[in-house]
Amino acid sequence: MVEVKEEKEKASYLNMLTQEEVAQKLGTTKQHISVLRELGLIQAIKTGKGFMFSQREIERFQEVYRGCDVSNKLKALESYRKRESN
Repeated sequence: MVEVKEEKEKASYLNMLTQEEVAQKLGTTKQHISVLRELGLIQAIKTGKGFMFSQREIERFQEVYRGCDVSNKLKALESYRKRESN
C-alpha cells in the first residue's frame, strides 16, 4: 500500500507544467514567467514552440527566492545577482 502511494507521488512529481500552469501556480502572468526564465531564475525545457517546467524546478525556485522581490525584471535580476554572489 505504501509503495503504491510512493509511486503515485513520484509520477505526479515528474509531471511537467506549461508556462501558463506555472504562472497560475505562482500567481503571475505567462509574460513574467518568460522574464524569470530568460534571466535564469527558473529553468525550463524547450518543447517545440513552448517551454515546460518540472515540479522540482518550481519548488527549487520557490525555496531559493523565498523572501526576495522578483516582481519585475529589474528586481528579479537584482535578486538573481545577490543569490549568485553568495
